[in-house]
Amino acid sequence: MDPDTSKKVSDLLDLMEGISSDVDARNNGLAELARRVENLEGQVADLGKKFDHLEKTYKDKRGQVKAMKQDLLAILKQGS
Repeated sequence: MDPDTSKKVSDLLDLMEGISSDVDARNNGLAELARRVENLEGQVADLGKKFDHLEKTYKDKRGQVKAMKQDLLAILKQGS
């Protein structure tokens, strides 16, 4: 092979190796981002469950307060 062609082939191979390294680095970065997104999705799901539980507890307590209010009003009416 003539020296000029050999140089061009060598340059092309070096360029391809550089592109391959860039692609590998980006794939690693994307994989890390995917793991972080998955982790965040899990945390959001957990927070949603906790919020649902708090909302149910709030409704239960509110019902208890209303029942106590009714009982107290009934007692006050009896005393009058």
